[in-house]
Amino acid sequence: MNPNDEKIEFRKVRDFSQTLNDSFTFIKQNFKPLMLPLLYICGFFILATMATSVLQQIKTVKILGWAKASTISSASEITRATYGVEYFLLLFFSIFSVTAIFLVTYCYIKLYKEQQNTPPDVQQVWGLFKQHILEFFIANILLGLFMGLGMVFCLLPGVYLFPLVSLALPVMVMERSGMSRAFSRSSNLIKDKWWVTFGLLLVTMLIAYMSMGILGLPSVFLSVGAAFLQDSPGLTLAGSILASILTGLAQFFYVLPAIVTALWYFSLSEEKDSTGLFERIENFGSDNLGTSNEWPKEDY
Repeated sequence: MNPNDEKIEFRKVRDFSQTLNDSFTFIKQNFKPLMLPLLYICGFFILATMATSVLQQIKTVKILGWAKASTISSASEITRATYGVEYFLLLFFSIFSVTAIFLVTYCYIKLYKEQQNTPPDVQQVWGLFKQHILEFFIANILLGLFMGLGMVFCLLPGVYLFPLVSLALPVMVMERSGMSRAFSRSSNLIKDKWWVTFGLLLVTMLIAYMSMGILGLPSVFLSVGAAFLQDSPGLTLAGSILASILTGLAQFFYVLPAIVTALWYFSLSEEKDSTGLFERIENFGSDNLGTSNEWPKEDY
């Protein structure tokens, strides 16, 4: 059997490279069944993000035209014109769509594991999504602000909180925990594992952002072309609209850090608690693992 065709064993101890490899394998094996709930549940907010981004880009192009024609000149006028309703709607939908992508991915993984590596359908993911969306969205905002404040007042506290905050989110779903307990659990899990956790999450986010950048190259080419052509607001606007659409689609790349974070949570949890090992001992000889001699490999 091809190793890529083997089902992912969630509760096992992984190192840096194994976590990344298993994450890409999971995406390959579950691309279609995972994309369905992502499209159905997150689709509205991603489309709303695209629409509000297009409106904001149109407004920005107009402001640039006004500034060029000297119709608007002061910084206060430009600020009032820029930060309008469109801007705050774009901010809200962007945050909510990314939050929804992470939550849908965590819900899918939780159900997938509970159903013995059987992909859940959209209704099942939606049912679990509804149970967590309010607390998950609030926690995502609060934890993000908490980490942001650490960045603003001093860079090091924000960097230190990055792995804790990132790992607290899957804990909320996998263990049905509140925000305070999830943060405490996250702190306990990454104890003595902060550096490898930080490195893994940093590399994963860099991969995701690089993929987003590659997807956005067509809009960059249009913008560069508009810069070389004088008096080409149409081309500038076309580049801005294309950038808005591609930016909305690029949000799906957040699936990768969500999966990596979830698998790393299971790895740290197994290392601390050995829950998966106890489950396999209890299920020895049953059909839950296929046959009694088909034990998943452990890497310690």
